[in-house]
Amino acid sequence: MKTQCLSVLVASFLFAACGKEAHVHTPGDGHGKEAGHTDDHAAGGHGAMASLGSIQLGSVAVEVSQEGAVEAGKEVGVDLSFAKGKPVPSTVRAWVGVESAAGSLKAKLAKEGEDGMHGHLEVPKPLPDGSKLWFEADGAAGTSKASIAFRK
Repeated sequence: MKTQCLSVLVASFLFAACGKEAHVHTPGDGHGKEAGHTDDHAAGGHGAMASLGSIQLGSVAVEVSQEGAVEAGKEVGVDLSFAKGKPVPSTVRAWVGVESAAGSLKAKLAKEGEDGMHGHLEVPKPLPDGSKLWFEADGAAGTSKASIAFRK
């Protein structure tokens, strides 16, 4: 009887948990841009992509795009597009906030395709005055840092 009750209890938990997991794309899982996958940002992602302009990371110009709005306590997507034929840094960290990253959480961006990187950044709550999108890249000449204003 105890075994039967335990089986029913376990089955209940499994049934209740089914379908509640968020699907998360990870680099190399076959779902990213490198596999030809494109998300409908407006329908199921963070929102529409908006070009913010370009920044200089070390000696390389980089185009920055923002996916959706920046809202305190939420997540925002960012894309970096490097010029074709230019080296893409092995590591780029990004955050929303102030230059010191105080109160922010840095995230490592994932490489997408030959010349792009993508990441999801947690927006601090409260969002400090003067906050921007910050990027930090490791390269042969050391670490370089750049920022750009985001769209709300």
